[in-house]
Amino acid sequence: MQKFQAIIFDMDGVIIDSEALHHESMRAMAAAQGVQLTDTLLDEFIGIPDLQLVEYINRHYLGGRQSVSALLDAKQRAFLQLADRVRDIPGAVDFIQRSRPHFAAFGLATSALRANQQLAFDRFDLHRYFDAVVTAEDVSRTKPDPEPYLRAAEQLGVSTQFCVAIEDSRNGVRSAKAAGCHVIGLTTTYSADALVAAGADVVWSSYREIAAYLPE
Repeated sequence: MQKFQAIIFDMDGVIIDSEALHHESMRAMAAAQGVQLTDTLLDEFIGIPDLQLVEYINRHYLGGRQSVSALLDAKQRAFLQLADRVRDIPGAVDFIQRSRPHFAAFGLATSALRANQQLAFDRFDLHRYFDAVVTAEDVSRTKPDPEPYLRAAEQLGVSTQFCVAIEDSRNGVRSAKAAGCHVIGLTTTYSADALVAAGADVVWSSYREIAAYLPE
């Protein structure tokens, strides 16, 4: 296996255990509008910025009558009320700390808002480990488009063929694979079969397995 120069991480479901909290806060926002969201709909939008799901809810359930920015703000307020429940994915922070010296660069390609990314990095003291951070607000085309990973690799100064991406969602896997990264699927959100079907090169269930897989 080739020597990778950089790792580009997703955040929600890869570094922090937050997908369920995002679902809970999105449900709260929608419920205030008299809308009940299904698990199927929420799962479909995992890995995609909140803005796109809020736009979908407004268009399909609310007749486009509401302010998307107001709905998005309501969802964000609900999430921040739950933010003290955010935990790191088991092994993630330790893996980042231990593996960073073995790679030229670390990047982040997340569909999260920058405010939420900074909140997570502050909480787990991650700023010092990352050389590039790309959030939903930094791209014009979000996952599953390859732009987030292409932009992160560009900022790192590393060709995507020498980047390994760690993703938990189908949309994230599609984005990283389309960008030309070697993609590790992490089964915190979707099954191994679903991640393989989305294009993951390998799938693991823990950071212990990922650490054993990646060359040093």
